[in-house]
Formats: sequence, C-alpha cells, structure tokens
Amino acid sequence: MMASGDGQTQTRPSKVQSRLWPLGSGIRIETVTPFLGKYRPFVGLSCQSCTPKSMESFFYKRYTELGFHNALHMTEADSRFRGWLVRRLSCVLFIWERPVDRDSSFDQPETIYKHSSVQSVIDQVPALDGDVKSAGPVSAPIFASKCHVEVLKVIRHIQSPLSPFLIRVTYWFLVKLLNSLFVNVQLHLGQIAIVRQASNACPGTPLVFLSVHCSWLDNLLLPFLLFSQNFGVPRVAWDGMNCPPLLRSVLKCLGVMFLPADGGSEPLSAAVLSAYIRTFLAEGHSLLIFLESSSPGSRCLSPVGNKWVRQVFQALQSGDVSDILIVPVGISYDSSPDTRSARGEEAPISGVWHSLLSALRLGTGHLSCARVDFAQPFSLQEYTSNYIWRRLGPTLSLRESLLPYILGTRSKMQSVEEEVGGEPGTAAGRGQDEQSQVDRFILHCLEGAVSCSAVMSSNITSALLLHRYREGVSLSRLLCDFSLLTEDILLRGFDVGFSGQRWDLVLHSLRMLQGSVSLRSVPPGDICVLCGRSQAAVRELSHQSAALLPVFLYEALGACAVYALLSQMSSMGPVEVLFEQNELIDKLMSLWSLLPRALLLQLPCQSLDTLCQDVLDKLIRCGLLSMHEDPSAPIACDIVRSRFVERLCWKATDDLSDSDSMEEEVQRYYKLGHDDNHLDFFPFLCRLLCPVLRTYERAACFLQEPGASGQDTEPEYVDRLHLYLLQKAGEDGSFECAEHSLAVCAVSTFVELGVFECSRGTPGEVTLQLSETFLIQENCRKLLCFIQQFVYKG
Repeated sequence: MMASGDGQTQTRPSKVQSRLWPLGSGIRIETVTPFLGKYRPFVGLSCQSCTPKSMESFFYKRYTELGFHNALHMTEADSRFRGWLVRRLSCVLFIWERPVDRDSSFDQPETIYKHSSVQSVIDQVPALDGDVKSAGPVSAPIFASKCHVEVLKVIRHIQSPLSPFLIRVTYWFLVKLLNSLFVNVQLHLGQIAIVRQASNACPGTPLVFLSVHCSWLDNLLLPFLLFSQNFGVPRVAWDGMNCPPLLRSVLKCLGVMFLPADGGSEPLSAAVLSAYIRTFLAEGHSLLIFLESSSPGSRCLSPVGNKWVRQVFQALQSGDVSDILIVPVGISYDSSPDTRSARGEEAPISGVWHSLLSALRLGTGHLSCARVDFAQPFSLQEYTSNYIWRRLGPTLSLRESLLPYILGTRSKMQSVEEEVGGEPGTAAGRGQDEQSQVDRFILHCLEGAVSCSAVMSSNITSALLLHRYREGVSLSRLLCDFSLLTEDILLRGFDVGFSGQRWDLVLHSLRMLQGSVSLRSVPPGDICVLCGRSQAAVRELSHQSAALLPVFLYEALGACAVYALLSQMSSMGPVEVLFEQNELIDKLMSLWSLLPRALLLQLPCQSLDTLCQDVLDKLIRCGLLSMHEDPSAPIACDIVRSRFVERLCWKATDDLSDSDSMEEEVQRYYKLGHDDNHLDFFPFLCRLLCPVLRTYERAACFLQEPGASGQDTEPEYVDRLHLYLLQKAGEDGSFECAEHSLAVCAVSTFVELGVFECSRGTPGEVTLQLSETFLIQENCRKLLCFIQQFVYKG
C-alpha cells in the first residue's frame, strides 16, 4: 500500500491475493484520510526560540499542497531520452545521469597533511620526543617522512576517494533490493522543495543531515534517496565496530566514513579527523550522521554520532566554515527490516554481512512500505549564536536533584532555576562546556527528526493490540479504535503514512504482523484478533508500537503521575479525588528526571516548569483532567448584607494591597474526567510507558539479588541484568520489558543517580560497584518503591 500524490492508497497488484475474512461481515467501510480539514499537519518545523530567522526564511508556503513521490518508481519521464528501449532501461539511465561530485581535495591527501591543525600537532611532537630533539637537523626529514606516513594512514582509515562507477552499480542493485522489500519508499515533495530551496538560498553552504536510526537498512537507503534527488553523494558516518575489513574498503569507496582506529583519542589522529571535516565541509559537500544506535524499540544515542556532531561544531567554531545547514531526518517502516529478518529467532540479526544476506529472504513475505521525512532546515550559526541554553543554567545531575527526593531528605522536587538561580549571562551559564552544548543540540535535532516521522498503520494496530487489547479484540472494535486513534494522532500535529479505507489499512497491518497475531472466527460473523505469546511476537509488537510513544508522550507522563497519586489514595474512588497542582507537578518533575533524555526529547530551550505545565494543559485538552477551584477558599463575591460602620477606613493612595492588579496565589485542583472514553484512554497511556518503567523497576529489584554488589564492568553488568529481565519476562510474558537497549538505559540512569560508583580500569573500561548509599537495603527499597508508584498495575 502506498500514499499516492492525491492522498489515496494504492496497492501493488499480485497474482495471488488471500483473504483473511469474507467481505460480507456487515462492518461499515470508512475512508481514513491523512489530514484534518484541507491540509496535512505541519511537521518538522524548526524551533521558533532557537532559530527564528531560519524558521521564517526556509518556510515553504505551499508545503501542504504538494504530493508524494515514490523514489523506487523510475520512468521514461525521469531521463532525457524517450523510446521503447528507454522505458525498459529507465532505472539504469536515471542512476547513470545523477551527478557524482568527486571530492577534489581528498584525491590529494597533502591538503589534510598541510592543514594548520595537523601541522601544529606535528610541531609539538619533536618538543616532546627527546630522541628526535637531540638528534639535530639531520633527522628532521626522516621525522617529517614518518609523520607524513602516519597522517596518510589515518586518512586512509577514515575515507577513500569516491568511485563513481561502483556507486552507480551499487545503487542500481539497491533499487532491485528495495523493490523486493517495499511496495514503495515515499518522499514528501514539499519537504524536498524546502531542503532544495534552503540549499539554493545559501550557495556553498554544506548540508548536514542528522537522522534517526530505525534499521540497518537506513545506512543504504538514505544515501540513495539523497543521490536520487540530486543532493550529490553524501559522506555517511558509520559505526565500524562490526564491519569486516573487505566490506569497509568497499563502503569507503561509496562515501562511508569511519572514525580513526583509536577513535580520535590520540592527538595526531584527532587533528587529522578535525582537518578532514573542516576541509570537507568548507567545500560545500553533504554529510549524513545517525544520532541513534540501531536498537529497535527504544532510543539510544549513538556515541559515534556524538563524536561526528562534535566535529561539525568544531568546524563551525574554527571559522573554516561560515555556516552549516542542519536537516533532521525521520524514517518510518510499517514493518522494520530488523524485526522481519529476526522473526522467529531468539535474537536480532547482528553483523553487516549477516544483515545483507538476511535481506534476500525478506522479499518472500508481504511487501511493506517506507517513508522518509525531512524536517525544516535551520542554520547552525544562528543556533549557536542564540545560546538559549545559557538562560536555563547548568543541568543538575540526578545525584544532586532526584536522589535526595527518593531517599526522603527533601520533601519536594525543585526546578533547575530554583536550585541554581540561573540568570542570563551569569558565570554558571558561561561555564557550559562544549560537550554539554553538543548533547543538547543532539536532543534538539532528535526531537525534530522524531516529530516529522510518520506513523504507519502497523504502528497503530500494534499499539492497540499490545497496550489495550492484549487478551484479544474483535475485528469490528479494532476497526473503530483504529480510526479514533488516527484522528488523535493528527490532532497532536503528527503525520501518518497511509490513507484509504480502514478495512484495507487494518488488513495490511495484520499482514505485516502475521507472525505476531492470530485470527479466530467468533459468532456471529465476527473475527477475534489475538496477540502472540512468544518472545519474538511480543518484541515485534513492542518495536512497532514504540512509534506512538512520542505522539502521546506528554499525556503518558501525566497519566503515570496521576496514577502515582491515585495509588496513594487507593481508599478513595478515583472520580472523587481532587489533585493539587503542586502535587501533580512534583510527581511530574520526579518522573521526568528519572527517564532517559533520549526518550523524553526535551528541547534545550524549555525549562522543566514549562514542560510540566504543558503536560497538565494536554491532559485537560484531551479530557483526562478537569480544573476545579479550591473548595475551602472563600467565595469571590460576598453578597451578605452588612451594616455600615460609623467610621470610614481610608487608605493611602499608594496602598494597592486590595487592588485587582495584584496577582493572588490561587491553589488549583484537578479531577479525573467522567467520560467513559477518557477513562478507557487512561490505562492505554499508562501502558505506553510501562516497558521503560517496568525495566527500571526490575533493575531496582536486581540490586537486592545476591552478588549484585560485586565489581563488574559495565557491559558485564548489563548482560547480567538482561538475563534477569528475560527470566522475569518468561514468568509473565512481558518480553517488551526485556530489551537489551532498555537494560543499557537503566544502568546508565542508575550510574548518574549514584547507585553505582564508577572506577576506571584498563583504557575504555569502566568498573561498576554499588555505592555506600545503596549498600543499605533500606535505600534500595526506597528506590524500588519510588519507581513502582508510576508502574501501572491494571
């Protein structure tokens, strides 16, 4: 199925089409449109606070009036030639006519060797090397030759000159591979026009694409799409940890870059890497960086992507590049190649060769759809010049802010501004280091990439089956909830990657999830859809439903905070309970501080107080909460008759104590909504966060297991925790809480919280040991109780 230019869904014809149920079941057919009213939702707009000029300059006014383009559909109209032979060779001609810009500077590595940053490091080496220094001028040419060889060795490890012939042959083969995997790969023509308009408005300015990472196929798909849209051949930053040497050599000829062998830790390799990025961007070439590690089901920031983004920052700050255009990129699959290739296996496919070979058998199943979205470009120079993050002051660590609240030494969570007293231009604001700026910038771009990613039909169906109807649901009810949830997604400003009759959409999503669901005929003439109980089935549903968490993130956080307050008032009925605003904000702040930042996608220009108030506003807007006044406060207008006093009490003219202009502190109260639909929506929102919260809960339980206080390296402890999560998931079938990536997030949060003390061993190895605070079992119990209050038990 695919979204055509007019917004209708088309299906690729096939010789054999099997029906899962008869059409005459009496269910009303309804068309689902990907927009409300006349226009599609605006997605991927740049931040108005951080980049207001970019938002105004690069805004394309006909954004919603343009249709879609299938990147895999190449016809005679896409080439300069016409005729019957051209129609049969349109794919070859299209790829052969795309321009391939050769990196002229990198055909001559002397450009990198003579760069000022490299030469400054080389000049410092003789001063540190006593043997070379004492050898005199005779050894200077020998030393220069050795440095030249080392520089060339680092350059060859990073990149190789592009091979136009190999690029065209590889992309032609990739088109054949993608056609065997997908019905279509959709691009929004309006988004492409925005990027092209921004590039033309700033000639010579390099484009840096910062993308989410949903699958191993993203590394091949995105460069091909940029190449097909005449953006040249971008250099792509890869993580070469599991890449064999032969494949590494081939990939570098296709435009792939790798970090130096030492990761850029040595002064010479760091200088060569910096000079390479500066020279490359100064020539105006494009760069593609993945912000996430390829871990389906959860968001884990990539350490390799962090290093490359930091190099981009340094290139701008050095002055070699005047400005850089940043383009966040979102990717959506209605059936991820990772989960499809791993279906029926105990672990996902690992290794590049294994992934490529597994792709050959994916075409035997039902073809899926893919969608790539480009957010609005913005200027990195404008972003860095605003320094919005300085107004918020430095971010406190969890050990300073959340740990006292958990242990009971502080009765209230306080915001960053109250703790630091941050003011614009203070020493605390000026003390932000470069790495903190890079981390906040990455979160800013990741939020833009996620917000522009389309939600697919299989994402909605998976979320309904896993988080609302895990015990099974009738097809008629599933069709009804599918339409309602689609409207909720569009109302929240997110786009969907489908359109057409909801019968066909649900049928298509069930075909994509055929290994995870089962269908049973039930009287009278209906069908029951059941979730699979196996580990592979639950994990696939969890990976697909994770796409809905960013859509309902604020509502899910608010629902879990309300549930925490309800669990403390279990003796009272939920409709009769009034929640104080301060109590709700207190719970929201503590929950927000606990969860990983990559999951929350918090913008650096927003304070925690503002985000908590936005959560409450969204809960009121969707009907889960209603605002009430303080029942114990006196009435606003006293209408009781009273006798006049004999003496008039005059006040000074400047006494404004009873003036209406004085703002009075009024306590606000909230109550749960009475509508049954809203009460049904409440458990669904709580369960969206359950995979993360329940993983954190079991990680806290694991602290009390025998041997948990021993010294382990961080990867060893994560593996032990993952085995414990699998054991607990095998008892109740909650395999969505047993992801390895979630175990990594839990350990990382506990390290920052102060649960573990870290000690450096061998280079690159961190040893974990329980801190003195959590060697006390009572403190471990307090941590467990703190997390358990947010975990929905229904």
